[in-house]
Amino acid sequence: MNALVQSIGFDAQAWITVPFWNNFFLMIILVWIQTGFAMVILSAALRGISEETIEAAFLDGATPMQVFFKIKIPQIWGTIAVVWTTITVTVLKVFDIVFAMTNGQWGTQVLANLMYDWMFRGTPDFGRGSAIVMVIMLLVTPIMAWNISNARKEMR
Repeated sequence: MNALVQSIGFDAQAWITVPFWNNFFLMIILVWIQTGFAMVILSAALRGISEETIEAAFLDGATPMQVFFKIKIPQIWGTIAVVWTTITVTVLKVFDIVFAMTNGQWGTQVLANLMYDWMFRGTPDFGRGSAIVMVIMLLVTPIMAWNISNARKEMR
């Protein structure tokens, strides 16, 4: 990015330290990491849809958009829910990206990183660290319970 910025006449920057941009770049990293996982899982689910069902919908006069939203999406809804919950849990517990890139500095502190700081750095404050763990758990638990209940419904 600095090469591009310098080519149009501006000074190079340490982009990860600029408050607005560093959060944006951390989001791009997370999206980059999760996109491959989501696409592989969703692609496999789409390939699992019966060709006869799609062909029958086209023979009945369905448009490609109707086939997508009324045939394909309902058939892979369970997979979409699993991908959504996995990515949501990853976002709630994101630690590694922030720790490796900014260590929570420059306005990028997240709950998991704050918990790590309070539990293991400086003078440990196990009470605050434990409280953050409980907050993360309370945020993740409803999502996981919803995912488990959906999985049990599909097993019946």
